[in-house]
Amino acid sequence: MPVLPDAARGALWMLFSACCYVSSATLMRGLGDAYSTFLLTFIRTLVAAVILLPLFLRAGRGKLVPRRMGLIVLSSAFTYVGVLFWFYGAAHVPVANFFALQFTTPLFTILLATLILGQRNDPAAWVATIAGFAGVLIILRPGLIPVSTGALATLASCVAYASINTTVKSLSRDVSTIAIVFWTNLLIVPLAMPLAIANWQMPKNGDWLVILAISVLTTVAFVTVTRAISLADARIVQPVNFMRMPIGALIGWLVFSTLPDLWTWIGALVIFVASTYAVSRGARHGSK
Repeated sequence: MPVLPDAARGALWMLFSACCYVSSATLMRGLGDAYSTFLLTFIRTLVAAVILLPLFLRAGRGKLVPRRMGLIVLSSAFTYVGVLFWFYGAAHVPVANFFALQFTTPLFTILLATLILGQRNDPAAWVATIAGFAGVLIILRPGLIPVSTGALATLASCVAYASINTTVKSLSRDVSTIAIVFWTNLLIVPLAMPLAIANWQMPKNGDWLVILAISVLTTVAFVTVTRAISLADARIVQPVNFMRMPIGALIGWLVFSTLPDLWTWIGALVIFVASTYAVSRGARHGSK
């Protein structure tokens, strides 16, 4: 049986992750405000730690002892905030609109990498970044329509995940990826527990399955994104990542009978083209 090249496998892993993310956001949209995001975040990180434990042990304990635990703790804090806002945004924003705003994560990553890591970007990359944020204004249209708390939470989650990307980029010089991911999720468990207990509400029998499915899907999606990026260049997998929006639009139409308006599609396309170009410029600049 012929083996697919790494680029093709990377694209397929990214497509699979897109399906997982859209499925989890759809389930979260269905739950709505039924449960506190503090409770859902706690369950999600606990499930993630359990799923990742075998991978952590299989990789070999001697190679996985973190050397920079302080930065891993910081990454855990960013992840906790990111998951909280991700859950809130997914519950309150239509699925396709939610992923349209999620495309800003690479743009925030570029900004933070420049400010914190001293990464240099050429003028073309900066123009693309500014254009990407203009796409956000096209989607939100502040002053013309009310900007929802769900949309703001979605953008806040993008900032948090960009912060995670920045810390992971620094950590990856000394710590393996699986160690970073495992310890990040494990440390969130005690961090999330107090607010989860304070907002505890026993899920109904059917809802337990939904919550567990969301937890598993988001964890698998994160792992498969990491796998995709490890196999193929960002310039290959980033366009595939855009499939989240059309898949989300299709699912939103089938499940909730909602479709994004024309301005959302235009804004999403602007953000996607800008972020893909900026990432591509960064990849070329880094390879020189």
